[in-house]
Amino acid sequence: MKNTHVPQRRFHLLILPWILVFLAACAADEQIQTITPGTLRVAVTREAPTDPYDSQLWIKEYVERFSAEQGFNIDWVEVPFSGSWLLASNNEVDLVATNVASFSDRESEGATFSDPFLYERRALRIRPEDEASYNQINDFIGKTVGVVRGMAAERDVDRRAPDGVIVRRTNTFPELYAEFDAGQLDAIAEAEYYSLDGEVIPSHGDEIVLIDHHDLTPGEREESVFVVSDASTGLLEAVNAFIGKTRFPL
Repeated sequence: MKNTHVPQRRFHLLILPWILVFLAACAADEQIQTITPGTLRVAVTREAPTDPYDSQLWIKEYVERFSAEQGFNIDWVEVPFSGSWLLASNNEVDLVATNVASFSDRESEGATFSDPFLYERRALRIRPEDEASYNQINDFIGKTVGVVRGMAAERDVDRRAPDGVIVRRTNTFPELYAEFDAGQLDAIAEAEYYSLDGEVIPSHGDEIVLIDHHDLTPGEREESVFVVSDASTGLLEAVNAFIGKTRFPL
């Protein structure tokens, strides 16, 4: 007698993967609630970075990968860096991706830091032709060092610079780089970037030299995190799971 159950069994085997995908998508929708359903609202300092040496490009690509895996559209919100970590606690965005260091004074009620995805060490950017003249911050008395307001580099320079170092403050790195390129600054206080396993992430070409490498707080890693709105339920857990399985940068 012909077995009529075989085609039916094959049919079930064929549709089973699609059922599982559908159920997983439904579960994700139930687990992650964002400000606008189906959309991840993300604060960045530059909406469309293109420089492969720009940390904001690395972060943007990382967030795009996460969003694609979760099935979200992205609403990028371009903001100044200073105070950007408060946007998640005010529920203005789901996620702050402005390369925020996990300082305790940046914690606020209504938002939570993610697990770290990279770490930094402080450094000074100078021109190659000036390498013989400068070794550390103390060599810049009477010279101008640029910083971005609100960033760890500003804290670092304010702590370490001796009297006589002229500190120029701007709101963004593009402003700072333009002044450096125009010869108005002798150095820029910034960072060397590292993956969590200690590999340097290239952030400049041969036209730039970084000197005076040091930890902001001696012996402690300065770790970068995302700031996640507590109102976006399930998002923190999903972001941390993504960081745990996805090396930064991509």
